[in-house]
Amino acid sequence: MLALAALPAPLLTLGAAAPAAAQRRIVGGWSTTTRDHPWMVALSSREQFGSARSGQFCGGALVSPTKVVTAAHCFFNESTGRRTDRPGLRVIIGRDDLNSRDGREVAVREVWVDQGYSFATNERDIAVVTLAEPQAGRESLQVVGQGESEPYRAGTAAQVYGWGDTTGGGRYSPTLREVEVPLIADTDCSHAYPPGGDSPFDARTMVCAAAPKGGRDACQGDSGGPLLVAGRLVGLVSWGTGCAEAAHPGVYTRIAAVADDMRTVLDR
Repeated sequence: MLALAALPAPLLTLGAAAPAAAQRRIVGGWSTTTRDHPWMVALSSREQFGSARSGQFCGGALVSPTKVVTAAHCFFNESTGRRTDRPGLRVIIGRDDLNSRDGREVAVREVWVDQGYSFATNERDIAVVTLAEPQAGRESLQVVGQGESEPYRAGTAAQVYGWGDTTGGGRYSPTLREVEVPLIADTDCSHAYPPGGDSPFDARTMVCAAAPKGGRDACQGDSGGPLLVAGRLVGLVSWGTGCAEAAHPGVYTRIAAVADDMRTVLDR
């Protein structure tokens, strides 16, 4: 359900090649602001995606003055499954409406992608973007620790944020949106994405969230956006089939499975 590039390009068409057989999106939510969620950022590449909506193609979360956590697949080409550059990459901070010039566009010094990330299986879908200019004084998100399990208990309410598709039909929101979805049991997610399928669920590195009857979900363009439980970062919008479908929950990167490796980057 969650999808990559919010803009045209063939970056992430849930239903295309490997991880695209799964989509990467916010449906059924409501408008919110970066004033209320100052750690929420957009990734932008006008050179690749054009000037509409500030060139946004993924979301992310500020977790320190210089580090943004997002999804690894945001830096892979949907057609080839290979790592790709995002020319003119910027992190947009403090901009609710992508059609405005509010906030700041910050240059990027480097992008780290988890060495264990697989474009084919979607596992360990995490990247860390290092900003060229520290954002001192701006609130950042607390991250769950390695191996934590309590935040992932089935039924726990979680919030997800993004500027992606709001209908599943290609209608991208110019303004930041939020939706609440409950986490679901790993066994239920495995039924939706069974072993041996095109995109199997892996409980070791993934977690699912979905409204029981559908209607609420992340969608195309929300990729890399944060999934929060009790105000802490527990997941990242990664993939799924369709948007807000009852039978297909959204799948998120399980941060507790990659926290230690991520910390090695955050601490340098």
